[in-house]
Amino acid sequence: MGGSDSHQSVSGGEARNVVQAGTVQGDINILGIPRSPHTVPHQLPRPATHFVNRQDCLDRLDALAGEDGGLAVLSGQAGVGKSALAVCWSHQAAGRFPDGQLYADLRGYHRLPPQPPEETLHSFLLALDAPMDRFPTRLSGMTSLYRSLLHGKRLLIVADNVREPQQILPLLPGAPGCFVLATSRNDLDSLAVTEGATTVKVHPLVTGDAVGLFCRLSGYAAGRQVAALVDRFGRLPLTVRIIAHRARAMDHVAALAADLAAAPDRLTALATSDDVMEVRRVLSYSYHSLSPDKARLFRLLSLHGGPDFSTGSAAALAGAPTWPTLRLLRALAADNLLEELSSQRFRFHDLVRDFAHERVLADETPAERNHAIRRELEFYLRHCDAADRVLAPERPHVLTAEEHARPGTVSFADHAEAVAWCDAEIVSLLAAVDQAVELRVHDLAWKLPIALVYYLILRQHRTYRHRLTGIALQAARRQGDTWAETWCQNALGGAEGALGLHEQATASFTRALALSEELDDPRWRSMSTHNLAWALRLAGRYDAALVTQEQALRLARELGDRRGEAIDLNELGVLCIALGRYAQARDHGENALVAARDVADLLTEAEILHQLGQVHTLLDAPDAAADRFEQAIRLRRRIDDRPELATSLLELGRLCTRTHPAQAHTALEEAVRLLETLADPRVVEARALLDSLG
Repeated sequence: MGGSDSHQSVSGGEARNVVQAGTVQGDINILGIPRSPHTVPHQLPRPATHFVNRQDCLDRLDALAGEDGGLAVLSGQAGVGKSALAVCWSHQAAGRFPDGQLYADLRGYHRLPPQPPEETLHSFLLALDAPMDRFPTRLSGMTSLYRSLLHGKRLLIVADNVREPQQILPLLPGAPGCFVLATSRNDLDSLAVTEGATTVKVHPLVTGDAVGLFCRLSGYAAGRQVAALVDRFGRLPLTVRIIAHRARAMDHVAALAADLAAAPDRLTALATSDDVMEVRRVLSYSYHSLSPDKARLFRLLSLHGGPDFSTGSAAALAGAPTWPTLRLLRALAADNLLEELSSQRFRFHDLVRDFAHERVLADETPAERNHAIRRELEFYLRHCDAADRVLAPERPHVLTAEEHARPGTVSFADHAEAVAWCDAEIVSLLAAVDQAVELRVHDLAWKLPIALVYYLILRQHRTYRHRLTGIALQAARRQGDTWAETWCQNALGGAEGALGLHEQATASFTRALALSEELDDPRWRSMSTHNLAWALRLAGRYDAALVTQEQALRLARELGDRRGEAIDLNELGVLCIALGRYAQARDHGENALVAARDVADLLTEAEILHQLGQVHTLLDAPDAAADRFEQAIRLRRRIDDRPELATSLLELGRLCTRTHPAQAHTALEEAVRLLETLADPRVVEARALLDSLG
């Protein structure tokens, strides 16, 4: 062997002057200098006092620690208790790691810059008794020495507050035996892909655990006020500790609640003089770590009025295409600034939303904020109009054919898809209407509610329908649009009638009829006349209703309005039932059915079929009645009209109790299930009929 360099390095490279040992007694001196006796490192910080139940996470970490070369990431939003959980578990599991526990705070979200891996490795190497002489200075050399010292040992390595994977990759052991536990506000997904890391999500406390923590820290007894307080401040261990500390200076919970409520917002209420505990500052570290496009989307999302939002509404707020927006949303979710509830649907945690709203007020101009909201309102209008065109293709629509055909047109594949979209967005749509009113965007403030009317009827959202149509009417009046006012006045009357406010409905339709006369609009005159007849019938004024309804039918036929004709004929049938003219009611119903099918008005067709089932029952024609009820059931199932489906099932079950008990049993069982789901009091009647079958 040649050469005089006798240095033997563990940092990689060529091996020289190799001596093969036989039996080696004692430690191997790899750097050729005396070593101090080995000290087992125990670097874990003190665990949190009054640690609350996180048993699911503790059990998960126990299982992961049993895997060779395990790597786990505790991920969650700021203040959720990731570090406390990591330290608590590490103390509990310390006995499983006889060669020690290393700990470092990597300052991923801090007023100081993130700790570089060289600094972390330097402290770890010192703890592992690495000799200081000829200590490696490059990251690669430090990593090689660190991994050599860990080889064959069983240590726990805790990397707290990691911002990015590059901070932790050099800390990963090179061989099995050790376990690495990281905490981060980011999911660190690339570690899962490249290193097999397992992400353990840490969520806010459940209310009971949050109340328990507050009571142990403050000395107060549990109660509704305490539960309301911890819920208001997000059930985060950090916020619970802050308000519990504040509680010690108060005489009772009511005084604490009043003190916190006096602040202009929740973040201000949680303000402290301690930078480590100050929630606004803690959140700011996450915000300032975002890229510009992520930060812009983050703050604009706070302008959304509802509790959660879709990728489409987020893209509208940002004025950006859907796919790049989805990538940003998922990146924000990985940063634990958003939560992905389901595929492409997200929400803020309450305090994070408050912070985002502060940033949008500070970092965006009023004009840009208004533009963003307007973009989202227009997004909602296009979708509501598209849903309305599927649910009620023959009724008037708020967007003209030209507007509907513009680039970016929205469409739904079928009835079920349109209803599902409305179901998912209804709460956000209510908030959107309020935003349109606040911004004085009158055209959107009346068009959005009107586009939703048919859906609201289908889902029997009577209270929503009444509130929204009232808002629509006021917006149309502010806009000075008599045509729109006529439409909205009719819509409000329909909502009033559905709530049993018959006199108000009659007044609304009388006003709508007067407006249609003022406009000299035959279509509105026909519709308003029909609606007035309907209100008169609900009020029990059958003779007046019959005369008015016959006039409405004549107007619909003059217009060639087959949908209006179907509705008018069916209403005449209902009036004839009330007046005891059953044969005439049947004839009106059969004619109405033909007209409804001509225009594919499924909701009206189902209503007519059900009405015919009742007429045939009154005419003592049970087989014909059952056939009509069964057709109504099939159609109502198809359009997912659950309340009216339950009605048809109940009537079919009632009809068949004597003649076809098996069929009655099947219908009534389904009716009971639906009525229970809907919390409908008719469930008592349905159960009684079912019990009578034995």
